[in-house]
Amino acid sequence: MFNICNRRYTGAKTKLLENINTALKSSFNYARYKELSFFDVFAGTGVVSEYFMQKDKFSHFYINDFLYSNYAIYYGFFKQESFSKKKLDEITKEFNSLKAIDENYYSKNFGGKFFSIRDCIIFGEIREKIERLNNNKEINKKEYYILLASLLYSIDKIANTVGHYDAYRKKEILQDKFVFELIEPIKSKSEIQIFRNDSNLLVKKLREQKISIDIAFIDPPYNSRQYSRFYHLLETLTKHNKPKLYGIALKPELENLSEYCKVGASGVFLDLCENLSYISKFLVVTYNNTYESKSSSSANKISLDSITSILNNFGETKLYNFPYKAFNSGKTDFKNHCEVVFVCKSTGK
Repeated sequence: MFNICNRRYTGAKTKLLENINTALKSSFNYARYKELSFFDVFAGTGVVSEYFMQKDKFSHFYINDFLYSNYAIYYGFFKQESFSKKKLDEITKEFNSLKAIDENYYSKNFGGKFFSIRDCIIFGEIREKIERLNNNKEINKKEYYILLASLLYSIDKIANTVGHYDAYRKKEILQDKFVFELIEPIKSKSEIQIFRNDSNLLVKKLREQKISIDIAFIDPPYNSRQYSRFYHLLETLTKHNKPKLYGIALKPELENLSEYCKVGASGVFLDLCENLSYISKFLVVTYNNTYESKSSSSANKISLDSITSILNNFGETKLYNFPYKAFNSGKTDFKNHCEVVFVCKSTGK
């Protein structure tokens, strides 16, 4: 079974979890508290929320990302709703007994590129079956998202890529590898709310509702690589809307673009932190020092100094440095690369 960390994802914080915790504990002794709330503002893989969910002190989680595929994954892993493991195991056996017969949208577009044609036919048929099971009310909402998240993890495991879908390896001889495997949903006593929203807009809504949060974890994209483009194939499979595709990487028309990947990133980050300062006691921000990259797509849109200056507007801010090996497409020199964790104790407004 897949755990939540078992996927390839640019900027994933899986290897930095202990460092994030160390930085936070240096500024905030949360062991003193009985109950705490945690807001994962740009949740990405969801591994940071899972990490803090294992600590009994955290009783409420707000988990947000604007990708459809990430929302489906969060629901499958985190939502504390009933499901039948026996039913899911039976469906899994059925899925793994399917034969590749008729071509479909996925095999015609992605076959021989991101996956073998046979694998595309199989997972395309599985996607159709998941939708039919849901429409016929043969599975409940939790089971639907467990199956959908399981499909996303199963194809990501074998994809002919370097970890994202901006391109595929063109010299690879593709083998039939696909096996449908279930995720292992996470059990938690915490109250968990899941959102698929623009982070800045969501924070404003929570502020209007006068929500109080102890820790807001902020890990936005900093360079021009749009995650909706990097993971377009997973988005297409999740929505199952079969859009018209363009270019070598077979992407749909532009949609769901982040302002954090554009020249105005500092402004939207300032807006986010200002609104968070009204509702959250601590702002925890991660940042990597690639803004001097030779690659334009890797170059950060917000500098280290800008983040420091912005956070200092809203309270005492401490900075912690940790060595880290980042994703590299080959154009960037990451000598002395490190990950930075800011911890800002908000003064409130």
